[in-house]
Amino acid sequence: MNNELTSYLKTEMIIAAAFNFFINGMCAGLIHHKADYVATDIVSIAIDLTCTCLFTFIISAMFCKASIKQTKTAGILETKNRFLRFSGKLFQRSVLFGVIMGFITAAVLWVLTATLFMLIGVYALQFGLYVALKCLFAALLGGGVAFLELYSGMCKFELIVL
Repeated sequence: MNNELTSYLKTEMIIAAAFNFFINGMCAGLIHHKADYVATDIVSIAIDLTCTCLFTFIISAMFCKASIKQTKTAGILETKNRFLRFSGKLFQRSVLFGVIMGFITAAVLWVLTATLFMLIGVYALQFGLYVALKCLFAALLGGGVAFLELYSGMCKFELIVL
């Protein structure tokens, strides 16, 4: 990958991270604005992560697809990685890509987060700490999602015609 593509990916990741930092933080603040504590039981974590991941993947997929079309970078990278070829094919239908990858990511993150919170005995977080953690998490997730989607859209894949 050349320097131009690297800087393009980095710029898009920073923009996506900033967007998710502010939007998800604002939504979390609006939803829980009258609460002193936010529940972190396994059901609350599952709902929160699922909503966050689906929102991030679906919205980002539409923006990334438009960006790839505008820059004419679709299918310019060769890959032998089966996952990237699959995600490149799936990225052609951006909403479906967002739903599938969003649910998979939410499930993986739910297992990790719920296990961690249960092990350390955290069942609620103070409102301010929750919003700060949510903003940080959303920024990291948004940047990573943008990278995955842009890279998937740039990878060549073979269409299988039956």
